[in-house]
Amino acid sequence: MFTQPMPWEGRSGGLSDGEMAEFLAAPWNGRLATITLERTPHVTPVWYEYHPADRTIEIVARARSAFVRHIQADPHVAFHIADDVHLSHTRVLVEGTATIIEGPVAPHQSPRIRALVAKMVAKYIGPTGTEYAVRTDDRPRYLIRITPHKVTTWTGREWHPRYRRRE
Repeated sequence: MFTQPMPWEGRSGGLSDGEMAEFLAAPWNGRLATITLERTPHVTPVWYEYHPADRTIEIVARARSAFVRHIQADPHVAFHIADDVHLSHTRVLVEGTATIIEGPVAPHQSPRIRALVAKMVAKYIGPTGTEYAVRTDDRPRYLIRITPHKVTTWTGREWHPRYRRRE
């Protein structure tokens, strides 16, 4: 997937907005954390689309995804993206609110969801992703947007200075 080092490889610290946008444009699986109806954490891997202009994240969810019910009951979420390939272990953690923008609706009935699905399959699957998009075009989905309240980024093989202090 990523054989070349990331541009920030070799340094430690937070990512700039540009670096974060570049990192999040890559096809990493995001990990969405929601709160179940029993008040326990639930984490699931998802594809996502990041919008740097407003720092929002969009997810297309299957209509029967458990995390959709969780969001309907409690919109507070965390979203984690990590590079587990390179030694820099770059990561982004978003804490925010999830909003259901549309759905459940099949992509063939929603130009917005259809366009996002097409973009995601190209990003995550590549040229053969079109077959997946066509095959699942009649299956209902939700469009979910995460609006961040807090974003934390880190890259590098060194601890942040606050963790290195001796008490």
